[in-house]
Amino acid sequence: MTLNIDRNIFSDSCISTVIYWFSNQYTIQRTLQESIETLTIDNVSDEKQFRLEFFQKLNDYKLREQIDKETKDIKTILYAKAFGEFDELTEEEILE
Repeated sequence: MTLNIDRNIFSDSCISTVIYWFSNQYTIQRTLQESIETLTIDNVSDEKQFRLEFFQKLNDYKLREQIDKETKDIKTILYAKAFGEFDELTEEEILE
């Protein structure tokens, strides 16, 4: 079975994470040509189900990446406030 994934849509880390998740059940070979990554998956008995699960996981990890990027500054502020030496840190000092 072969899947083509657009690297403009899904990052390498998303694809790698999903491949790792499936690696205990399948052998997956990766090739990259320009912005299209082709995955060749061996021994897939139900291709439709595999494709469904694979793309659900890809979308899940893409969303996790977006949430992580969007909440990075908030996490930084919370860590600095929780573990900072000064009780009166300003947001500007934390984000420097």
